[in-house]
Amino acid sequence: MDLKTLNRIDKLRRLKSRGPETPKWLKSYRMLILAFVAMLVWIFFEKI
Repeated sequence: MDLKTLNRIDKLRRLKSRGPETPKWLKSYRMLILAFVAMLVWIFFEKI
């Protein structure tokens, strides 16, 4: 096998081991979404 094929196999293996990649739009809004959900939960418990 040549070097190009070996590199391709290695890259595929690394991608598999890393798990599912988070979408780019989610990365920047993750904390915002988390804060929003936390607020909703807090308000829900305040009502009860």
